[in-house]
Parts: sequence; structure tokens; C-alpha cells
Amino acid sequence: MIEAFTNLRNSLHFLEPVFLYLLIPLAILFVVWLLAVVIKRKTRSLPTYGSKYPLIGRVKIWGLFVIPAGALMILALAKPYLAKDRVSFSRGSVEIVMVIDRSISMRGNDVKESRLEIAKREALNIEAFLNDNDKIALFVFGRESHRKIYLTNKHDTVFERVANINFPRQGDLKGDGLIWDSDFASMLENIYQSLDRQDMGVKKVSRYVPQKRTNRIVILISDGEDQFKNDKPTTATATQYKDDYLKRFNAALREFRRRGIKIYPVGVGTQRGVNWWTLVRGYKKGEDYNEEELINEGWKNGISRLDKNNLSFLSRSTGTDPTGHIWTVENATTTVRSYLRSVIDSTRSTLPEFGSNNDKENQLWQYFLVVAVVVLVIGILSHPVSGYFNRNRV
Repeated sequence: MIEAFTNLRNSLHFLEPVFLYLLIPLAILFVVWLLAVVIKRKTRSLPTYGSKYPLIGRVKIWGLFVIPAGALMILALAKPYLAKDRVSFSRGSVEIVMVIDRSISMRGNDVKESRLEIAKREALNIEAFLNDNDKIALFVFGRESHRKIYLTNKHDTVFERVANINFPRQGDLKGDGLIWDSDFASMLENIYQSLDRQDMGVKKVSRYVPQKRTNRIVILISDGEDQFKNDKPTTATATQYKDDYLKRFNAALREFRRRGIKIYPVGVGTQRGVNWWTLVRGYKKGEDYNEEELINEGWKNGISRLDKNNLSFLSRSTGTDPTGHIWTVENATTTVRSYLRSVIDSTRSTLPEFGSNNDKENQLWQYFLVVAVVVLVIGILSHPVSGYFNRNRV
């Protein structure tokens, strides 16, 4: 019996549940009626010889018949129905901003065949974790930051562009805006500003107030090297440049927190690193790069390494922590598939879904209405007719 009642309670739903709020004043009226019954019973005089009080009087008819009938009518207005299935749960959609580092340091081959190729391999794994309603955007960065594709549910287009990310051909290196250095501040600024423009759409607003979102994340795939942040300036001009850079960097992270956008890093490279000169392998000295300029910039004994601290800082600054996962690829056999799956799944909200069963045989409002009428009729029939039509005359 208890199990049957529990099953009924779990399967009973309402198409118009807002009407159920009308039960509140009825409940208050019922409490008032109950108090009136108690007070009347305690204060009424004893019946005289041969007289008796009616079983159903004017007060009792309200609490026993009118109020219950009103409650049944309200339930009928709420359109009750029995769902054939239990409550189910679906996973909400997610919006992923995928960011791939395409600076010169990603040519490092300490992770074969190169850091960039490993980055592309891990990025392509994300496609398997997406649902049809999910959206994904693509950014690449180095000295500059470029948005390749706005947030879209055309996943094939995005991952086709990922597969085609490459370094410039021989002879085109000097004119490439991404290749030299990694400007993380510009990358962060470009991301939140681009997302704001997409969110605004065609609306013209004097002052845009960004919405805080819980389903939008950034997956950043990089070796983490930030030459501007790690620079040790020796002149006043260089010191001022670094100070300005750090202000922009920290201001951009505040904008990320303001929008609720979390950064999940994927580090590619090794602590051992590679010599900077190996990064220009296959390019011609003089035609593609100026050796003297690179030496002046510290390339003589420079080593390019995976900077896990910088990536962890970006993650923690936006409210995430990759610890406890394999989130770096430090050899060709390692993959971060499980980490990426966990990140995406944890971002999805869990949404309850009730079976919207509109079959006539499962809609119960007619039955509630019939019962309400029956209760009213019984109340009227059980009340003495004289109580309505006769008055005591002097």
C-alpha cells in the first residue's frame, strides 16, 4: 500500500503547476474554520429536552464540503496527469573556447613530433565529448591573438580548422604575426572581448553588462611560456613595459572571473626543454630570421621549457585546479583525454525532465472536477433545508 502511494506520488505531475499556489489561501481558510468549530463547540449551550443539533450545520458544511471541493477544483485547474515514465535527467549544454598556442616555442620537438602536433591531437579528442547542442570556438595565439571561429555548434568546421593549424612555410616566417613570443595578456583580452561582441549580437548598447555563465569554459593548450611575464628587465623602459603588461594580464583575469569563465589548461612540453635554436630548424637564416637580432634577445643559450606554474596560475585565478588529473603531455604516449572528458562533463548542469504525457487517458483534471461537484452535492444534501429557507420569526 505504501509502495503504491509512493509510485503514485512520483508519477503525478501538473501541466499548470502555478495554480497550486491557490491552495495556500484555502489552507488558511481551513485553519480558520477549524478554530471556529472548536470555539463554537465550547461556547454553545446544552441542547434542551427533545432538541438536538444538526449533524451538518452551517459551519461544518464549509470545512467538510466547500473547502475540499475548492481544493479539488484548484487541482483540476493545475491539469494533473500521470506520467508513464519516472523523472529523467539530462545534461545541459556546454560552450567551449578552445585556445591553441601557435608561437615559435610550440615547434619544440621534446614531445615528438612537435608540441603543436600533440596540441592538435589532444584538441581533436574533444569532438568525441560534445553533444549536438554544445558550442565551440577556436582561437590561436602567439605574439598576437586571432579568433578563428566564433562559438558555433558546427563542430566539423571547427575541428577541420584545428587539423589545418600549421606554422608558416619557408619564406613566410618574418611576416607571421603569431610566431614570435606568446602574449598571454592579448590572448585573454581577445577572448572575453570577442565573446562579449558575440553575446551582444546586433544590439546597440551604450554600456554592455556581461552575463555570468556557468557553462562556458576555456581549454588552453600551450607550453605555458610567457616571455613578457618572465622577463627580467634591465632598463627603465623595459621595466615600465613589463609593469604595463602585468596590469593588462591581471585586469583580463578579473574580467574572466566577472563573467564566470574558467580556464582549464593542457600543458605540452617537458621540463628538460629544447634549445631555442632548434625552434627555427628548417628555416633559412637571413631570409626567415635575423640571427643577430635573436642573439640580442637572449637566444644564445635560451631553453624553451614547459611552464606548468604559469598554466596553473591561469587556472587557479579563474577558480579551477587541474591537480589530481594528468593535464600535461610530457611524452608522446601520454594523453589527457580523461581529463578533458572530466572537465566537460563537470561543466554540464544536470536538468530534470518530466515526461510531458498529453494522452487524454492520463489527464486527470476531469476526474478531479467531477469529484469536486460530487462533494458539493453531498454537502448540500446533508445540510437541513430549513437552515436555508426558514428564519425564526418574532
